[in-house]
Parts: sequence; C-alpha cells; structure tokens
Amino acid sequence: MSKYHLIGDFTATEVTSSVANGQTIVRIPFLSDDFKQQHGICRAINDLRKANIYPNEFGFDIITLATLVYLADTRISRSYHAQDNWTREIKIEVPVFNLVEWSETEGFFAKILNFLTGDIWELHFTKREIVFAEEGKSKASFDAVSLFSGGMDSLIGTINHLEQQHNIALVSHAGEGFTKNAQSRLLQSFKAQYPSLNPVSLNLWMVFSKNIIPQGGIENTTRSRSFLFFAFGLFALSGMADISSLDVPENALIALNVPLDDLRIGSHSTRTTHPYYMNLWNEALNKLGLSLRVANPYWNKTKGEMANECRNKDYLLITMMISNSCSSPLKARWAKQAPQHCGYCVPCLIRRAAMHKAYGFQNDTTTYTINSIQEIIDAHAKKKGEQLRSFQFAINKVKKNPKLKNLYIHKSGRLDGDDAYLSELADVYYRGLVEVDDFIKAHLAAEEKEKK
Repeated sequence: MSKYHLIGDFTATEVTSSVANGQTIVRIPFLSDDFKQQHGICRAINDLRKANIYPNEFGFDIITLATLVYLADTRISRSYHAQDNWTREIKIEVPVFNLVEWSETEGFFAKILNFLTGDIWELHFTKREIVFAEEGKSKASFDAVSLFSGGMDSLIGTINHLEQQHNIALVSHAGEGFTKNAQSRLLQSFKAQYPSLNPVSLNLWMVFSKNIIPQGGIENTTRSRSFLFFAFGLFALSGMADISSLDVPENALIALNVPLDDLRIGSHSTRTTHPYYMNLWNEALNKLGLSLRVANPYWNKTKGEMANECRNKDYLLITMMISNSCSSPLKARWAKQAPQHCGYCVPCLIRRAAMHKAYGFQNDTTTYTINSIQEIIDAHAKKKGEQLRSFQFAINKVKKNPKLKNLYIHKSGRLDGDDAYLSELADVYYRGLVEVDDFIKAHLAAEEKEKK
C-alpha cells in the first residue's frame, strides 16, 4: 500500500511525482500550455459562458477542491492502497484564491470527506495567485437550479419546477453512455413539452488519464461522485444572479440508505445524499462566508409519494421509460441484451415499488431484464436475488417491531436534529419499506394467479 499526497498546481503543465517520508507525492497540473483549465473544467466553463453564467473565485476554488478529491478517489485503488481493502489515507493540497477563508475549513472538509468516502483525508490549502473570475459580466438569473442525473427523482423534481413555469438550470455530471443518453432524451422531451421554458443544461465531463497517479490503479466505488456533483452545481450557482440554493432531489429511503441487513457495509453503505452529509456541506459554505446552500426538497418523501404528488403524473408516466434509475444497466449485456434496467438491484426495486404506488399494478412503462419477482426470489443465493432478500429481511424486522425504525435510521450515519425531525425521518423510512413490501406482495399474488 502507499499513502498519497496530491498537490494541485496552476503553474506546472505535466504530472511529476516523488517519494518522501513514506508518501508518494504527485503534483497535478490544472492548466495546459495554452492556459486552459484541464480535466474537463475548460469545457464546462465554455458551456456556462454560453448561458451567461460567470463563476466567482469561490466557485473556482470549490471546483478545484472537488477535482482533486474526485481524482484521488477514482485513481487510488482501495485494494492496492488500503490496509483493510477499504480505508485509504489521502492528503491533498489545494490552491485557492480566497486563502484566509478556506484555511479555517481544512479540518471541516476533511470531516465531510471522511464521512462520505470512509477514508482518512487530510487537507491543506495554499494561495492561488491566478485570477479566473470574469468580473463585470451580466449574469443570467434563474428561478431554480437542480442536480439532474436522469433518474426518476431528478425527473420528478424537474417536472415540478417546469409545471410552475420556473426558469431552471439542470446540472449534470456526465457518466457512462446509458445514463448520458437518458439525460439527453429527457432534455429533448422537456423542450417539446415545455417549449416556452427550454431548461438550460449544464454538464461536467470530468476526465483523467488512467495512469495520472503513478501506481495508483483504478477505483470504481466512486464515493466522492456526489462531492463533485455538488461542487459543480455550486460552481455554476456562484456565477448566477439572484439565486443561492441548489436543489438535490432524492427520495428519503435512498438518501438515508439504511443498511438492509448487517452485511451491507463498505461499498453498499453510500452516503451521497445523506441528511448529515448535506448539513455538513451547508455548515462548510457558512464557514466560508457564502450565502449558497444545498437542499433536498424531498427529504421526507418516499419515491412513491414523490411520483404520486408529481404536478404532471401523466407526463411522468410517459417519460419514465427513458429515465434511468438502475445501479448498473450495462450488466444486461450478460444476458445478451441492450443496456437497460435490471429490475432487481436496490434502486430498481424502489423505482418499481414507487410506480406501483403511484400508478397501480403493471402500469410501469420501464423495460426490466427480469420482471418476475418470483424469479428474483428463486435466485436468492445469487447476485440477482440478494437485494430483494435483504429488503425482505429489513421489512420483516421493522413490521414485527415498528419502534425499530427510530433506531435503524441512525445505522447509516449520524443524524442531527430535534425529536420531531428524527421522528419524521423514521416515519418516512418505515413508509418506504412498506411501499416496497406492498409491491412485492402484489407482484407475487399476480404471478401466482397467472399460474392458475
């Protein structure tokens, strides 16, 4: 294993590395020979300019920090560089323009990253002398800015804004082809459905060479993806007029992501939109003296409740088939099929349960590799069945003793708030499990009836 110390550099144009005091020190250039930002940031800046969005220096600081974090997370392998095959020790040195303010947050951002990724982070901020902000530009004004993954929750959030005639900017981090295709098709549909609004699409294509960190390897768990996603949204938000809140639409069951059984740890226990994580972001922004904030409008809603309360349910039903919720749609290729929803991962099961609640049985327009719930149950000893089995385990425990909901919501991480807030989280967690249970029972009953 190796401990890595990554240094962001706005003067060097090539990666250099050395070893000292048991650490591999890697200097990461941020500018190319022609003074353009690297790693996909330049392309994002150009897209923002086209929409009259001109980030300030704090915005550039935030995206620089997130770039180094995402680089470290995706190019330092856990299996090679963690003593326990999970926890890595990573130090990053980030050049920022507003050094005085950032220096007060070094330990706080380390705390955020430790919670999010499960690693041990150390941050140090240094002074950036180069000026990037374009002052004096007329900045565009929006009614709302929202993260847009192309999944069901961000689809519902967008429809709700458009139905209210909001001028909205949708912020996306481009991923693999199936997800990007879903985003593109939904945007085309929005333009056709709401021609007078035409929401602005802002994309970040974060790219690194495979060997940018010497002997670092590749890491696919990408726990820091939401950190980059939030940072890009805040980067864009810093260049807009009259708006300071970034929407992060996510149903409560996924946001809490309570482990379904005692074995669901490590890569299963993600905290990408966990309430405590989002609160930490807002505390950090406050410490920096910024008026910006992140907010989940659906923190107390199940996915089915979100769908049921959508301001245009008919349009949602039509567009659901082109959205993407699956954790790994490319695995359909194992069955020699085109990329699609598997139907049996946790996000797929929650999605299917939500559609059942909002539209009734068999009205889901999505194509799934495996549609039969009985088939998934019969595969209980295989990957195809383990997620549903875990759901059944969690559902049975909580239904036998509903008071456990108040305890279990704390399993995925710390939660701050008064009794009323924690009670509301416990209630929505319980409702989310019942929503999945209702779907499973209805599907099994229909399959049994069909056999007869």
